[in-house]
Amino acid sequence: MIKRVSFLRRKEGMSREEFFAHWTGPHADIVKQMPGVRGLRFGKVKSWTPEAAAWDGVGEVWFDSIEAADQAFATEPYRSMLIEDRKKFMREAQSCFVEEETALPPPQGR
Repeated sequence: MIKRVSFLRRKEGMSREEFFAHWTGPHADIVKQMPGVRGLRFGKVKSWTPEAAAWDGVGEVWFDSIEAADQAFATEPYRSMLIEDRKKFMREAQSCFVEEETALPPPQGR
């Protein structure tokens, strides 16, 4: 399994509350419908070092492979829906694919 990790900055003039409400609501509803999605998690950034480089959120989406993720993000109508929706709440984003190796599992329910 592979995880796509995305770092997001909210749109200028948008409050953190508005950003998170849209990201975890309407935007999440689109992502959940995409083919091949195995999991979805949202991280609300509380602090960042250095502060000037701060992101507002860290999103995680699991797929079976990078190819499955690429296909999901290219599938219509989700591709077009995501492009339009990002304009509503997101100023900037960067993503990477991660293979996890767990040294100590997090507590259950996290």
